Formats: sequence, C-alpha cells, structure tokens
Amino acid sequence: MTTQLSKAAAVLPGPTGHPLLGMLPELRHDLLGSILDGFHTYGDVVAYHVGLPRGPRAVSVDVVNVHHPDGIHQVLTTPQVFSRRASAYEILREFIGEGLLTSDGDRWLHQRRTLQPLFTPRRVARYTELMAEEAARVVNDMAVTAGSVVDLYQVMQRYTMRVVGRALFGDDIDEVVPRLQELMPILGDLALARALQVVKLPLSWPTPRSRRITQVRATQYDIIDRIIAARQRTGGEANEDMLSRLFEAKDPETGQTLSMEEIRDQMLVFLLAGHETTSAGLAFTMHLLGRHPEVQERVVAGIGTGDQELVRAAVMEGMRLYPPVYSMERMAESDVVVSGHRIPANTKVVVAPWVTHRHPEFWPDPERFEPDRFLGQQDRPRYAYFPFGGGPRSCIGEHFALLEMTVLLSALLARYRVATPDERLEVVPMVTLRPAGAVRATLTVR
Repeated sequence: MTTQLSKAAAVLPGPTGHPLLGMLPELRHDLLGSILDGFHTYGDVVAYHVGLPRGPRAVSVDVVNVHHPDGIHQVLTTPQVFSRRASAYEILREFIGEGLLTSDGDRWLHQRRTLQPLFTPRRVARYTELMAEEAARVVNDMAVTAGSVVDLYQVMQRYTMRVVGRALFGDDIDEVVPRLQELMPILGDLALARALQVVKLPLSWPTPRSRRITQVRATQYDIIDRIIAARQRTGGEANEDMLSRLFEAKDPETGQTLSMEEIRDQMLVFLLAGHETTSAGLAFTMHLLGRHPEVQERVVAGIGTGDQELVRAAVMEGMRLYPPVYSMERMAESDVVVSGHRIPANTKVVVAPWVTHRHPEFWPDPERFEPDRFLGQQDRPRYAYFPFGGGPRSCIGEHFALLEMTVLLSALLARYRVATPDERLEVVPMVTLRPAGAVRATLTVR
C-alpha cells in the first residue's frame, strides 16, 4: 500500500529555507506571513523542514500545511489517520491537565459525552441574562472614558473573564477573577516559550523556566481546587453555574461521573478557551468595525430593529480575518495522500484558518472586511471556514462564544460609535492569536 501511495502522489512542494536551519528562522520571525506566502507560492499543500537537515525529531522536523477545505476535512475528520499526538497538545497538557481540549482516546470520549449536553444551544441560552448584565457593566463603565482612547482588548478581556467566571463559579467571583486574569497571560507566554524550545527538557529538571511553569501551574490548580473544595463542603448545592452542573454530569452511556481531577481540568480548559479566544475575537471585530464606519452603521441599524443577524455576521467575518485559533496540529499515523500529495507517517500536519480563511477560491477579495459573506445561504465547502475547528474535536463552546460576542457587540454599539485610528492591526501568534499591543479606539455617545 505504501508503494502504491508513493507512486500515486506528487512530491511535496515547499521552500528550502536556511541550509542548516531550514525554515526555522522564517517561521520564528513571521509565522503567519510565512505560511501565507507559502500558500500563494506553492498551493494547497506545502512542506516545511524545520531545524537541521537530518537528525532526531527533537532537532529535525518536517511539517506539512494543508490549506484546501477538502484536505482539511480529511485531516480533521479521520482521527485514526491524523491523531493529536502533536507537541502543541502535549505542552498544553503540561499546563492545564487532561481536560476536553487535551485528553485523548476513551478518556476524551467519556468527557465529550458527559459535557456535550451542557453546551446545547438551549442550555447555553440560559446564560444570556448573565452576559447581558456583564455587557451593561462594560457599557456603563465606558461612560467614564467616552471620547477618550481606550484599549478594546483590555476591555474585552475583563468582559469575557467575568462572563466565563460567573458561568463557571456563579456570582462569587470578585476575588477569583482578578487572580486568574493575572495568570492567564503568563500561562500563554510560558506555553509559547516552551513550544519554541528546540529541545524540551522534562519539567522535573529544575531550570528557571521549569520552576516558573511549575509555580504558575500550582497556583492555578490551587485556586480551582479551593473553589471545588468549598463547593463540596456546602454539599455541592445545586446552582445554575457550570461547576454545579459538572458535579451532576454523567456519561449518558455508562452513567459514570467526572472525578474531582477531571472537573478541575475542565474548569481550566473552559477558562483558557472561553476567555482568551473570545476576548481576542471581540477586540479584532471591534477594530474592523471601527475601521469601516459604513458597515458599523448597518450593524447598528439592525440592532435597533432587533435583528441580530448582521451582528453575528460581523463577528464571523472578524474571526475569518483574525481567527483566534489560527492553526491546529495533527500527526500522520500512517502514509496518506492528501490533495494529491503523499504525506509520510510521523509527519506533523497543520491546518491553518489564518490561511484557508484567505483562500481566494472561496473568499473573493479575501482581505476585505465584508460581513455580508455570512448572510443568507453560503455556497462554500464546510472547511473553507473553521474558526472553531471541526470533526469530532470541534469546539464544544462554539454556541457560548458566539452568543457572548453578539450580546456584547449589540450593547456597546447601541450606545457608542466606535472609531479605531490604527489602520493596521498588528497581531502575534502565541498559544492563540493575540493583538501585539493595545487595540486603540475612540468611543463617542450616539
């Protein structure tokens, strides 16, 4: 079979890079620009060699980027061929344990079956009032600074942390949220630094970075463990928050509940995924609306009539141009042909919304901000747009995030006209896509 695959598939195209380091310097200097250039130069399947020309995997790695929706469908929906045995997930596992984002196999399947009923659109809709209260808090707080320049990213981080904090823990979050808000950026920076290490020493080795990682991890575990312990002391009394629901949740097939360790790891996953990505997506979308006042006014007109369709379309278009999860990794477990190219076993495979969301075959004038792309029927392949991933590992919090974003945008734009002075938004690809600095905006009362 391997011989047939080899004969049938084209040679993998891609840049050669530095004679000793391959594409490592380019990818470290400008990852997003490099993979977009690679797509425009070489097409839908691009191979990058990173590190020494030859050697052990620690210092010499082949990475294949797949950009066509058909190839992405194959990568994300055939986990028996494309596994999550990739370094990005191994690193996240070190930081936040084995929750839904990082677990695999039967452990993941048990968690997914147990948690899925908590995130249906009907269950998520119960958080609308909570989100509206936090959005009103943002709108009222902004009244103090109306007319002055604010940092949209900072504002959105506060909003999303309070929303996810209240959703997880209930109303008693004033002490917890500020501490977690301090820890999350540190966690992201440390995870990225570890990902960029050519040789990853075990965390048990007492290097300065390992000690820092261990310290941050212990602190975040302590915060969550104390909340869980306090809830247990009260008998796990039933509330509408996610923690209470996690205590009660059962695998519908086995009747098995979650262990306390699993509950803690799920809380950390929800905090990381529900805070960092959503705040960035909101800031990016607000920046784009501030740069396109004519689109902003159309969105506001829809809000005034109670029509949320264009608000949602603006959010989705914002995540097309600036997908918070800008790439996803898999590992080819066997030789396989994707989009006419043979990918050898044990090759890291990357699918990147940052690139595919700019594929001109599916997105005419791809750099233009145009929410109308998401109105009405869309005749595009499923994986031309995948900010929440896809396949069996698609993001369980998609409905929650979209509702959270539309609620805040509707409240803020109904009160304020937003103008963003910076023509270009600089971003950095860390664990998630993040603004490189402040996302400046001027708000004036309508």
